[in-house]
Amino acid sequence: MERPAVEFEMREVLHASGREAAVAAASPGARDRARLPQADVESAIFEECESFEQASAKLSGNSQSSFDLSRAGFILRRSFKVCCVTFVVSVFFVAVFGWPQGLIDDANFKPSLMSCLFFIGLLLVVLEDHIGVNKSAIMLMVSASMWTFLAVGYHPHENRKGHDELDHQLKHGLQDVGAIILFLLPAMGVVESIDHFDGFAVVTVTISKLTRGRRELLMPILGTLCFFMSAVIDNLTATIVCLKLLRHSVGNDRHLRHRIGGLIVMAANAGGAWSPIGDVTTTMLWLSDKITVTKTISWLFLPSLVVMALPLIGLSWEARREARARDAVALRVSSWEESLVEVSLPQVTRGKVAVLATGVSCILMVPVLKMATGLPPYLGMLLALGVLWFVTDTLAFKNFAKPKPTEHGSSLTCSTPGTPAPPLGHGEAAGSLSVVDALHKMDLTGLLFFAGVLLAVGALDTAGVLERYAELLVSWCGGSPILICTLLGVSSAVVDNVPLVQAAINMFGASTPTDDPLWQLVALAAGSGGSILSVGSIAGVTLMTMEGVGYLWYCRRISGWATLGFAAGLVVYQAELLMFT
Repeated sequence: MERPAVEFEMREVLHASGREAAVAAASPGARDRARLPQADVESAIFEECESFEQASAKLSGNSQSSFDLSRAGFILRRSFKVCCVTFVVSVFFVAVFGWPQGLIDDANFKPSLMSCLFFIGLLLVVLEDHIGVNKSAIMLMVSASMWTFLAVGYHPHENRKGHDELDHQLKHGLQDVGAIILFLLPAMGVVESIDHFDGFAVVTVTISKLTRGRRELLMPILGTLCFFMSAVIDNLTATIVCLKLLRHSVGNDRHLRHRIGGLIVMAANAGGAWSPIGDVTTTMLWLSDKITVTKTISWLFLPSLVVMALPLIGLSWEARREARARDAVALRVSSWEESLVEVSLPQVTRGKVAVLATGVSCILMVPVLKMATGLPPYLGMLLALGVLWFVTDTLAFKNFAKPKPTEHGSSLTCSTPGTPAPPLGHGEAAGSLSVVDALHKMDLTGLLFFAGVLLAVGALDTAGVLERYAELLVSWCGGSPILICTLLGVSSAVVDNVPLVQAAINMFGASTPTDDPLWQLVALAAGSGGSILSVGSIAGVTLMTMEGVGYLWYCRRISGWATLGFAAGLVVYQAELLMFT
């Protein structure tokens, strides 16, 4: 074969297989010259091969090895998924058919099986992107299998006592799950309604004026806002509101949104730890007379602030380092895009201000009703959604929110990017929107994932797994409050912190006085330790649901800073004890 013909066929191979594949097929010397122009690379490969047949064989071998690796990975993922799902389904059918009876009635085997099922579910959630199964489907299957196995163990059809005990356990578990779901559903509805009416345009314009195009300032602004907001309202609502604001402020930069979203999770959990109404575990301690309002705020505010501030500094440093690593062209393009965002800021109208003010007032009404009347938060949030819905449906509000005509007779209908403009019509429907439209945009798969996780944790609690684990922590730590609370905080990153805190109250409640350092450490550790993993807190699961953040991405980018902030908060609290006691 003549050299021109060989060169032509080499170029065809390079065109078909890609330059990287061709260079990879060549010797290390040719790979080192990968930065040369393509013609020089082709020449280098040609010179190092005795004939075109050798180069073609190398390219074919490289493609075959890549194909074999891809096929092996596919087989491994498929086998893992089939094995895990087969195990879960097998447990379900063992419970349904009631055989073998010895395993079902074995009190020592049941907690181990529940723990195994739960961690299989978590593992499948972690590998969701690799196995191709939605995490909501996984947790619903796992939680249903766990409860089915537990239900059969009570033998409800054989004796009345077993039926009553199962009914009691189901009511206890469903009460906790239902309270959270009934709170989350209207909370998301209120926030989605404010967004649908473009009420967040007011905050978006304010943040844009404060940052002046400098996106690195979004981290401290949103982090501080979420930290204090979660202390006044609950950390779940604060997370939803701040993630909505983040989406409006950042736009389509998903990497930056995910990073700031991780900070919002840490700020929400830290902010809820120093307020008796901010986090459910702190509220439990407060209602059980283990802590008081004044001493909780005075002792836990600074450690909670450190839990949020240290990751804020670290993530901001990482963001600035990545910004400096960009080349000049990327910086110019970024500046040009940011200038376009500033030009396209939404128009602030009195209707948008009214919706935002009404929605925020309804949200703030929830903790007020809870403290004044003892009304459960989910009923307060349902009332908040009803009030916002009623107000926005009235004719007076629609006339008030109708855009004013301009000099040319048209209306100002500029809205935040991504928010649909109001439809045109006649009479009462002119220029109006509805809460019904906002509710249609809500993501119900996230609610189902919540339900699955909470039901699975409830099954662990019913099987006695969490209580045994809490007792094991005490035996490991030898009664040391700082060690107990440290392990309690780390454990809350994997399982729900509510049963762990309840177990601590049951074990130490009679012997430990009110406002003892143990209770304050429990509040700090249980509240902030859940930020270590994305599935460790409701705020983290909300981030996964609303922003699509993956478990592995969170572990790589956020978990390290969350762990560092958690440890620093405990150190600061210990320093306070040494200085002021």
